[in-house]
Amino acid sequence: MSWFACPVCSTNNQPKSIRCSSCGADFTDPDLMAMMGQDMSAVVAPDIAAGSLSHSRFLGFSRDALEDGNAIRKIAIIGTILLLGAFFIPVSSDYRDSLFAWKALDHAPTIALMFPVLAAIMALAAAFAPLENWQRSIVLVLAGMVGIGTLPFLGHLSGSPEKFMPLISLGMVVGAWGLIQRCFDSQSDVARKLLIAGAVLSILGFFIPMAASDSAIPVELRFYLHGELGKASPFTIYKTVFNKDPLVFFSTVYLFLPLLLLPLAAALAWPKPKEAWDKMAIFITPMAWLVVLYLPVGLALFAFNLLGDQATNVIIDGHYLRWEDFTSAALKGRFRLMLLASAFSLFATLPIVGVMAHFLGKKTAGDTAPASTDDATPSED
Repeated sequence: MSWFACPVCSTNNQPKSIRCSSCGADFTDPDLMAMMGQDMSAVVAPDIAAGSLSHSRFLGFSRDALEDGNAIRKIAIIGTILLLGAFFIPVSSDYRDSLFAWKALDHAPTIALMFPVLAAIMALAAAFAPLENWQRSIVLVLAGMVGIGTLPFLGHLSGSPEKFMPLISLGMVVGAWGLIQRCFDSQSDVARKLLIAGAVLSILGFFIPMAASDSAIPVELRFYLHGELGKASPFTIYKTVFNKDPLVFFSTVYLFLPLLLLPLAAALAWPKPKEAWDKMAIFITPMAWLVVLYLPVGLALFAFNLLGDQATNVIIDGHYLRWEDFTSAALKGRFRLMLLASAFSLFATLPIVGVMAHFLGKKTAGDTAPASTDDATPSED
């Protein structure tokens, strides 16, 4: 069977193609069959697995590349560049003097300050060491999850949230695993279970009280507390500062996203597609992007929020500071954290595809589709 030309755009397509590779024309459409001179009575509609027609890439990476290790090397190299770039940005413990990380060990936990270097070494080992593909993926996932756990311990260097909330953080990572798997395989039961687990973990994390709860929000939002709340849940602290000022509206809304986003994503992803096209992907995929990149996007939003305030002076931790000094140090620190969070988020989420492929098997929605006959699609001899 030879290649045939699309009657709409004249692009040559491979035999047994269902749609035009250029314009997307449906070759099983009766009108197109008539234009191509096909004998419609002899044409049998192809059997296509439900939900098998959807996005083939996530953040630019295909499922095959994530499973066979090609994408893992790229992610490792990209992450290493981000980590080392952030490591050489000076930090400020008092919003005045700046020090390189290796000279600021008295102002923050050593492991938090130096872990970017260790993570970069782990990433390079994952990229170039003689490991199997799933082992490379596990190394990156572990580096990413530990790295995410170190970020709150660097929060006071940029006026960012300082409270480690393990259930919310773990819930977002697990939810991201489920969403990525759901984007690649619309029929996956594992994806749905991971999404539900992530949503449950995040919801629980929002309502567990914690000490020094005011440190769970950026410094500029603490100004609206009018005193410490003491022991309170993240939901309580977020509700207290919610929409106190138009300048911080979007920042306060963003804090609630894990509570709203994961349950909504789980609800949308639960029904399995019954047609060839995965129609819910148009909603699920953007949600997956936001869940995977929740931390760096949030830090970028908090940094942008500082640019809109017009304060003159501010008191932070009992110290009287000029607003310009505070914002300059905080913006630089948040940019540094954003680079770290970007690398750690990519490490902790995308490589999980290779891990699941190894332990669960490389099975896609299309694997269960019945084999089609030579007459299943139109062609030219």
